[in-house]
Amino acid sequence: MPDPEPVSRWPGRARLTALSLGIALAIAGCATRPPANTRSVDDLEFFERAMDGSASLREAMWRETAAAGRNNPDAALRLALLQSIPDHSSYDPAAAQHNLRALLAQNPPEHVAALARVRLSELRSSNQCLSETQELKRRLSQVVDIERQIDFKRQ
Repeated sequence: MPDPEPVSRWPGRARLTALSLGIALAIAGCATRPPANTRSVDDLEFFERAMDGSASLREAMWRETAAAGRNNPDAALRLALLQSIPDHSSYDPAAAQHNLRALLAQNPPEHVAALARVRLSELRSSNQCLSETQELKRRLSQVVDIERQIDFKRQ
């Protein structure tokens, strides 16, 4: 009966060590690889910090971002996001919507476009809610006026 030929000429312990080292390097390489798109994570963290921060923090963020300029899509996105958040000197939701739409028209990178679309959608929903609230207040005021007129006629 012929002797089976070994798969590797390395002895058992060396083969096991090389295999273990190869697996460890592969796992370490995956663990140390940065996320595919760190800019999108940075922009989301920036937005979260602005939303959760105080008025003074938003003001400082606005000044810092405005000083950096609008020379790239990320900076333009950050300025528009800050404009859409209240409690600082440059809060202007209408301008924010305009700037976010203008940014989208320039075909920015996907991570910028996605965040701009999400914020535009939130602003639209907020505007719709505000207009519905104003309409309900107007109707309530009309009902109160009618009740006053009825009470006046009864007297």
